Amino acid sequence: MSERHVTVDIIIAAVSAVTGVHRIDMLSDRRDEDTSRARHDAIWLATKMIQISSPALGRVFGDRDHTTILYALRRAEELRVSDRGFRVDCDTMLGTLLAIERHGLIRLAQTIDPLATARRVLAHPAREAVRVSAHEIVALCQVAVAALGEPAPSDPDPSEPASQTVQETPHAA
Repeated sequence: MSERHVTVDIIIAAVSAVTGVHRIDMLSDRRDEDTSRARHDAIWLATKMIQISSPALGRVFGDRDHTTILYALRRAEELRVSDRGFRVDCDTMLGTLLAIERHGLIRLAQTIDPLATARRVLAHPAREAVRVSAHEIVALCQVAVAALGEPAPSDPDPSEPASQTVQETPHAA
């Protein structure tokens, strides 16, 4: 599949970002209201954006039966009619994903795996170091900051030039 097309993984990531429900929960057997609504939303979006059968979608969503997928679609349509917030979230995500796909920005919108990037660079530093995108570098930096913590106020800011004491020497005239 081309990097220009939305995938089920991208849809699940988008729904997770908007709803706050983790991907693992959406694919699990959890049945609480928030998880079920997020799952219904993702399944509805997948059917609108991707040509995929109910059985195939069921396999992606935790090995569910195709009838469970059909129920989720019916439930999503009911929620779109009865719950304005659900409808707005669905329509906003659909519009955003369609725009990203239309403009070929999927590669930039995909989640970058910083650990996979680090492993790739460490395996072949001379070749891979020059292939790391700015987005991957930012993701690596975010992981490093999360792991090491924010710098203490006494630590110098690496983005500012180091202050050096320069002694002025008299110039001979």
